[in-house]
Amino acid sequence: MNFTFSETEKNLFQNIESVLTKEKQLLQSTFQTEKDISEALIDLKQKLSSLDYLNAFNHSKTMGPVANLEMMRIFARYQPSLFLGIEYGFRIFAEMRQWLTESFIQSLKLDNTLPCAVAFCDDLVETNTQSQSITVQADDQHVHLSGQKRFVINAGISKWIVVNGQLDSKNALFFIAPHAEGIEIVPLRNKRIFPELVIANIHFRNCPVEKNKVVCSEKVDAFISNLRLMENFSCIACALGMMDQCIEITKTFAKTYQSENKPLIAHQAVAFSLAEAVTLKQTAELLAYRAAWMTASNDSEKGVMNHCARVFCTESAETIASQCMNILGGQVFVDNHRVEQMLYNCKFIQLLGTSTHGARISIADVILK
Repeated sequence: MNFTFSETEKNLFQNIESVLTKEKQLLQSTFQTEKDISEALIDLKQKLSSLDYLNAFNHSKTMGPVANLEMMRIFARYQPSLFLGIEYGFRIFAEMRQWLTESFIQSLKLDNTLPCAVAFCDDLVETNTQSQSITVQADDQHVHLSGQKRFVINAGISKWIVVNGQLDSKNALFFIAPHAEGIEIVPLRNKRIFPELVIANIHFRNCPVEKNKVVCSEKVDAFISNLRLMENFSCIACALGMMDQCIEITKTFAKTYQSENKPLIAHQAVAFSLAEAVTLKQTAELLAYRAAWMTASNDSEKGVMNHCARVFCTESAETIASQCMNILGGQVFVDNHRVEQMLYNCKFIQLLGTSTHGARISIADVILK
């Protein structure tokens, strides 16, 4: 296991930093409408594509999971909301392309749009695992979906919504247009959670889906498993990026703010609190990059390590944000302070996709085998 990056990889990281620095004005913008967010994501996608940033993890041109994780972390450090928008809008579809036929992809008529919003979450409501299941009924020309999916990223701005469910007792993917009959997209109004991200709950009420927009094959199970792995890495990278931001903001404040005629960081309690935050961050890094390395080497325990990193990184990010808020004091509650924002974000990514509760269940299942 070696986490030393090559010169080529280091140059790539610098190029990404350069692109994001040039787009600083865009990354710091306050978007008024969903259309503004969609245009920003497409613009960023075009600029990042030349760096092979959005390739699937096992794509022939990719730098590998470990280097990809570092690139993702760099982006998340700059703007976690747009980072998740890009990940769910483009990288996951890049992974999906490998499992779809070319004729099917062409039938989607994507053009220059966000390809899809992925509504795969099944375990967000921990007390009722059936609350977000999708029921499927088929007739001669269509299948009809009923049920709901919550907290779907890019739901209102994507060309397609991709839902997982079961057809003839097999896992299947259903591609649905956002304005189809029987579908209701309810935007999330809580602006404390990733304010520059389009998040919505989706209700399906006997929603018809053409049978030629259904993917049902033996490959679907493997694809969903792989997608959840990538989704976890997105949450891990987002957590690492937010840890970096929280600690940097707090460190700068502690060095410059005067308390009792000396910098705040000179007080032992503050220094110890920062030291604990840095220790948590360093430990999270080790676990995250080990999980990426095991994915790269196709280790038999890559799945359980991915879940371990998911749990530890996202929960450590919340702890660090809370510690930083204690040091920053009352200013964090003024004008949507970034550290206060990140505390809410950290809690949300614990529940996104496979929640930390679900990840713990998966870890326990492996232990009990």
